[in-house]
Amino acid sequence: MDPPLCANGCGFYGSEKNRNLCSKCYDNFLKQELINKTKGISYIVTRPQQYPVLCANGRGFDGVVEKNNMCTACYKDDHDDISDKQSATAHGDSRSGRSRCKNCNKKVGLIGGFKCRCGEIFCPRHRLPEEHACNVDYKSAGRDVLAKQNPVCKADKLEWRL
Repeated sequence: MDPPLCANGCGFYGSEKNRNLCSKCYDNFLKQELINKTKGISYIVTRPQQYPVLCANGRGFDGVVEKNNMCTACYKDDHDDISDKQSATAHGDSRSGRSRCKNCNKKVGLIGGFKCRCGEIFCPRHRLPEEHACNVDYKSAGRDVLAKQNPVCKADKLEWRL
């Protein structure tokens, strides 16, 4: 027995579980049915409920997103620290904008300078750690990165397996 043709008359075969419609016509039918159901529903928008949150210092308060879920005292303390750091860097050494090689004091400009992991800027000749006696331990830093990226996966020991 051949399956019935689509009830919409599109020429494809229909299915009894899809109300004798082909897959495309059935999808369109479901979309139209969903639209008809949602026409009579009016949505009420409510403000999400705020739950008490514990701050870093242990005080409870209503969390506010604008304050990064901090109580008022911690928020002010945090922003005072940030403004102190910004003012210290603004009044710092005026030569910090210049970029010169740490070893040969050659100007490296905006593009030619290489910033090392030790925090200094070097010219192309001294950019390698061997050339400027870098004090960063690359071997242990690499091992730490690999340990974080590749966690050890061990299966549970099962008694019934050999």
